[in-house]
Amino acid sequence: MAISRVSHTMDSVQDICIIGGGFSGTMVAAGLVRAGYRGHVTLLERRERAGQGVAYSPDTERLLLNVPARNMGAWADAPGDFHAWLTDAARPTPRVVDPGAFVPRAWYGEYLRARLTEAVNSSDGCLRVHRGEAIACERADGIWRIAMEDGSEIRSRDIVLAVGNLRPGTPAAFAGLSAPGGWWCPDPWAAAAHRPCRDGERVLIIGTGLTMIDLCISLTAGGARPRLTVLSRHGLLPCVHAGPGIVNIEPTLPTPGMNLRQLLRHLRAESLRVMQAGGDWRRVIDSLRALTPALWAAMDAKDHARFMRRLRTYWDIHRHRVPADVVARIIELQQRRSIRIVAAQVRSVVDRGRDALVSWQNRGSDLDESGAFERVINCTGARTNIEASPLLMSLAQAGHIRAEEIGLGLMTDSAGRAIGRAGEVHSDIWVIGPLRRGMLWESSAVPELRVQAAKVATELAANKA
Repeated sequence: MAISRVSHTMDSVQDICIIGGGFSGTMVAAGLVRAGYRGHVTLLERRERAGQGVAYSPDTERLLLNVPARNMGAWADAPGDFHAWLTDAARPTPRVVDPGAFVPRAWYGEYLRARLTEAVNSSDGCLRVHRGEAIACERADGIWRIAMEDGSEIRSRDIVLAVGNLRPGTPAAFAGLSAPGGWWCPDPWAAAAHRPCRDGERVLIIGTGLTMIDLCISLTAGGARPRLTVLSRHGLLPCVHAGPGIVNIEPTLPTPGMNLRQLLRHLRAESLRVMQAGGDWRRVIDSLRALTPALWAAMDAKDHARFMRRLRTYWDIHRHRVPADVVARIIELQQRRSIRIVAAQVRSVVDRGRDALVSWQNRGSDLDESGAFERVINCTGARTNIEASPLLMSLAQAGHIRAEEIGLGLMTDSAGRAIGRAGEVHSDIWVIGPLRRGMLWESSAVPELRVQAAKVATELAANKA
């Protein structure tokens, strides 16, 4: 059965409005139904299909998850649920896959969509999905009035901010261009960024993280041979996941309360010890996962700022890894001279209409290089400052929410309730996902988000019982 949609402004006041229909919003909505909640819930999603979000809605099976199927279950109490769904013989298209396989993201999008459909169908009409983008929100007489981009309005007693990753910011060298030509792709997930390449097409990708990897796979699909230049300040690529046969050496966990310098010293020493014993340094990094919120909270703002300025790039490439098959594809492209990865910083951009002339300075060198590119794709990563969102800015300007002190999302309490300008906790504004990065740091991957979603759904259901 298709997910029902509301195509007009709702006259009735909703009990809960979830803003954002990606993983986080979908699983809060599904969790409310699972908990037996029967209030009126609306799930808002600006994209055509709710239940998938940007990460899990590619129309190709070439883009893979970065986590094995066995640990991608959307329910906090059933991490194996995704693999069980994949292999369920009762489904029209069961797939026989190993639990440790890295499967297509599109399959995971199907799974989330299925879980949302089940929740809508079993909610007796209480859960509805509305397509549209919320652009502002204000509270009057205890009711939230959510202004939509199309001019309509939705009213709700509680709101859940599940807006996901904010759109990438514009690199400084490109910010001065008032209306860049058709070569400029500010959003790496937009159709323009992924359109098929011509052989020999010159493409510049700015950023060397996971999104860049996906783009390289996408742009070279079907045997296309573009000329890709990938540029970032450090020129570092994500590390590969461990292969089979590694000895399992259990790492020693860091002491709670360590500052950044002490924690870094511990990780280096422990990684060396584990590797010398025949183990894998990845196990040391992964062992921090459950401890990360406490370790992050124990550091002060200066340590947070130092981490973001000096260590974040190195943390990201070690923490957010890619499957060996994906790395092999990037190596193949390098060997074919289809891709060049450069550690450099863009100095200037000249818009020539059909293409752009870009110059950059290589890291560790005084020499500049330049090249003409028919497509320039921005993969610098999602913004974390709430100024990137009109919706969040409207709430902040009214004092209902407060930005985290170094710009990593919003201030919340331990349950995910928003903290306002005066330090008060708002029991009717809930926050989930990347917006909580400033409080938890680890707040963007499924294993963390499914726990957050379960807690928010449980709290909301209990509060409104």
